[in-house]
Amino acid sequence: MSLPMITLLATQLVRSPAIRSQAFCTAPFCKSWLSKLLYPPASKPGASSYREANSNGPNQCFLPVRTNGELNEVLMFSNRVPLILNFTFRGLPQADALTGALNRIVLLETEKRVNVADIETDFLETKEAMLRFGVKQIPTLVSVRKTFPEDHYTLSEYGSGEVDWASLKAWVEKNADDA
Repeated sequence: MSLPMITLLATQLVRSPAIRSQAFCTAPFCKSWLSKLLYPPASKPGASSYREANSNGPNQCFLPVRTNGELNEVLMFSNRVPLILNFTFRGLPQADALTGALNRIVLLETEKRVNVADIETDFLETKEAMLRFGVKQIPTLVSVRKTFPEDHYTLSEYGSGEVDWASLKAWVEKNADDA
Protein backbone atom coordinates (compact mmCIF):
# COMPACT_ATOMS: atom_id res chain seq x y z
CA MET A 1 0.00 0.00 0.00
CA SER A 2 1.27 3.44 -0.85
CA LEU A 3 1.59 6.24 1.68
CA PRO A 4 -1.22 8.38 0.13
CA MET A 5 -3.56 5.38 0.29
CA ILE A 6 -2.74 4.77 3.97
CA THR A 7 -3.26 8.46 4.72
CA LEU A 8 -6.63 8.43 2.95
CA LEU A 9 -7.80 5.35 4.87
CA ALA A 10 -6.65 6.80 8.19
CA THR A 11 -8.46 10.07 7.47
CA GLN A 12 -11.69 8.23 6.65
CA LEU A 13 -11.33 6.15 9.80
CA VAL A 14 -10.95 9.21 12.01
CA ARG A 15 -13.82 11.10 10.34
CA SER A 16 -16.34 8.26 10.58
CA PRO A 17 -18.25 8.66 13.89
CA ALA A 18 -19.32 5.01 14.01
CA ILE A 19 -15.81 3.68 13.52
CA ARG A 20 -14.28 6.32 15.78
CA SER A 21 -16.59 5.45 18.68
CA GLN A 22 -15.76 1.75 18.33
CA ALA A 23 -12.03 2.31 17.90
CA PHE A 24 -11.47 4.66 20.80
CA CYS A 25 -14.23 3.80 23.26
CA THR A 26 -14.99 0.24 24.22
CA ALA A 27 -17.05 1.20 27.26
CA PRO A 28 -20.53 2.67 26.71
CA PHE A 29 -19.82 5.72 28.90
CA CYS A 30 -16.65 6.73 27.03
CA LYS A 31 -17.10 9.73 24.73
CA SER A 32 -13.57 11.05 24.73
CA TRP A 33 -10.23 9.34 24.16
CA LEU A 34 -8.88 11.51 26.99
CA SER A 35 -11.23 9.95 29.54
CA LYS A 36 -9.80 6.51 28.71
CA LEU A 37 -6.19 7.58 29.16
CA LEU A 38 -6.42 9.20 32.57
CA TYR A 39 -6.78 7.33 35.85
CA PRO A 40 -8.97 7.07 37.93
CA PRO A 41 -11.99 6.81 35.63
CA ALA A 42 -14.34 9.77 35.51
CA SER A 43 -17.62 9.53 37.38
CA LYS A 44 -19.50 11.43 34.65
CA PRO A 45 -19.68 10.09 31.09
CA GLY A 46 -17.17 11.75 28.78
CA ALA A 47 -15.59 13.83 31.55
CA SER A 48 -11.89 14.02 32.23
CA SER A 49 -10.90 12.31 35.45
CA TYR A 50 -7.89 14.60 36.03
CA ARG A 51 -10.04 17.54 37.10
CA GLU A 52 -11.87 15.40 39.69
CA ALA A 53 -8.76 13.75 41.09
CA ASN A 54 -7.02 17.10 41.38
CA SER A 55 -9.78 19.00 43.14
CA ASN A 56 -7.36 20.75 45.51
CA GLY A 57 -5.82 22.88 42.79
CA PRO A 58 -4.14 23.03 39.44
CA ASN A 59 -1.02 21.05 40.39
CA GLN A 60 0.32 19.00 37.51
CA CYS A 61 2.17 15.73 37.14
CA PHE A 62 4.09 15.80 33.85
CA LEU A 63 4.79 12.77 31.69
CA PRO A 64 8.08 10.97 32.43
CA VAL A 65 11.15 12.77 31.09
CA ARG A 66 13.61 10.69 29.07
CA THR A 67 15.73 13.30 27.22
CA ASN A 68 17.30 16.68 27.93
CA GLY A 69 14.97 18.30 25.40
CA GLU A 70 11.92 17.04 27.29
CA LEU A 71 13.44 18.24 30.57
CA ASN A 72 14.01 21.74 29.16
CA GLU A 73 10.38 21.87 27.96
CA VAL A 74 9.11 20.88 31.42
CA LEU A 75 11.35 23.48 33.08
CA MET A 76 10.11 26.22 30.73
CA PHE A 77 6.47 25.20 31.14
CA SER A 78 6.73 25.20 34.94
CA ASN A 79 8.70 28.45 35.16
CA ARG A 80 6.20 30.26 37.43
CA VAL A 81 5.35 27.32 39.67
CA PRO A 82 7.82 25.37 41.83
CA LEU A 83 8.74 22.04 40.27
CA ILE A 84 9.84 18.83 41.97
CA LEU A 85 12.02 16.62 39.80
CA ASN A 86 11.76 12.98 40.83
CA PHE A 87 14.92 11.18 39.69
CA THR A 88 13.70 7.59 39.65
CA PHE A 89 14.40 4.14 38.26
CA ARG A 90 11.33 2.10 37.31
CA GLY A 91 11.16 -1.27 39.04
CA LEU A 92 13.24 -0.25 42.06
CA PRO A 93 10.89 -0.77 45.06
CA GLN A 94 12.11 2.28 47.01
CA ALA A 95 11.85 4.51 43.94
CA ASP A 96 8.37 3.24 43.08
CA ALA A 97 7.17 3.81 46.67
CA LEU A 98 8.59 7.35 46.72
CA THR A 99 7.05 8.14 43.32
CA GLY A 100 3.61 6.95 44.42
CA ALA A 101 3.73 8.87 47.69
CA LEU A 102 4.97 12.04 45.97
CA ASN A 103 2.26 11.95 43.30
CA ARG A 104 -0.46 11.40 45.89
CA ILE A 105 0.77 14.28 48.04
CA VAL A 106 1.15 16.71 45.12
CA LEU A 107 -2.09 15.85 43.31
CA LEU A 108 -4.45 15.05 46.18
CA GLU A 109 -3.25 16.19 49.57
CA THR A 110 -1.47 19.53 49.43
CA GLU A 111 -3.25 22.85 49.15
CA LYS A 112 -0.08 24.54 47.89
CA ARG A 113 1.04 25.06 44.28
CA VAL A 114 3.71 22.68 43.01
CA ASN A 115 4.26 20.54 39.92
CA VAL A 116 6.09 17.23 39.65
CA ALA A 117 8.00 15.50 36.85
CA ASP A 118 9.60 12.06 36.87
CA ILE A 119 13.09 11.84 35.37
CA GLU A 120 13.71 8.25 34.31
CA THR A 121 17.39 7.69 35.04
CA ASP A 122 17.62 4.37 33.21
CA PHE A 123 17.83 6.34 29.94
CA LEU A 124 21.29 7.43 28.85
CA GLU A 125 20.08 10.91 27.83
CA THR A 126 19.16 11.79 31.44
CA LYS A 127 22.66 11.29 32.90
CA GLU A 128 23.53 14.91 32.10
CA ALA A 129 20.46 16.07 34.04
CA MET A 130 21.66 14.08 37.06
CA LEU A 131 24.96 15.99 36.96
CA ARG A 132 23.20 19.31 36.35
CA PHE A 133 21.00 18.95 39.44
CA GLY A 134 23.57 17.27 41.72
CA VAL A 135 21.89 13.87 42.02
CA LYS A 136 24.16 11.31 43.66
CA GLN A 137 21.73 8.48 44.39
CA ILE A 138 18.41 7.10 43.19
CA PRO A 139 15.71 7.95 44.17
CA THR A 140 16.24 11.67 44.78
CA LEU A 141 13.80 14.57 44.69
CA VAL A 142 15.06 18.00 43.62
CA SER A 143 13.06 21.16 44.22
CA VAL A 144 13.49 23.60 41.31
CA ARG A 145 12.49 27.26 41.00
CA LYS A 146 12.98 29.04 37.69
CA THR A 147 15.30 26.25 36.45
CA PHE A 148 17.61 26.47 39.50
CA PRO A 149 17.80 23.66 42.08
CA GLU A 150 16.92 24.74 45.62
CA ASP A 151 16.61 21.64 47.81
CA HIS A 152 17.17 17.87 47.71
CA TYR A 153 15.28 14.99 49.37
CA THR A 154 16.63 11.44 49.58
CA LEU A 155 15.31 8.50 51.55
CA SER A 156 18.59 7.96 53.42
CA GLU A 157 18.59 11.54 54.75
CA TYR A 158 15.08 11.31 56.15
CA GLY A 159 14.86 7.80 57.55
CA SER A 160 15.74 4.15 57.18
CA GLY A 161 15.21 3.88 53.43
CA GLU A 162 11.42 3.69 53.70
CA VAL A 163 9.10 6.54 52.72
CA ASP A 164 8.23 8.65 55.75
CA TRP A 165 4.91 10.22 54.72
CA ALA A 166 5.00 13.08 57.23
CA SER A 167 8.54 14.20 56.39
CA LEU A 168 7.89 13.92 52.64
CA LYS A 169 4.71 15.98 52.88
CA ALA A 170 6.49 18.59 55.04
CA TRP A 171 9.34 18.76 52.49
CA VAL A 172 6.91 19.17 49.56
CA GLU A 173 4.96 21.92 51.34
CA LYS A 174 8.18 23.70 52.37
CA ASN A 175 9.20 23.91 48.70
CA ALA A 176 5.75 24.79 47.31
CA ASP A 177 4.07 28.18 46.88
CA ASP A 178 0.93 29.22 48.72
CA ALA A 179 -2.20 28.77 46.63
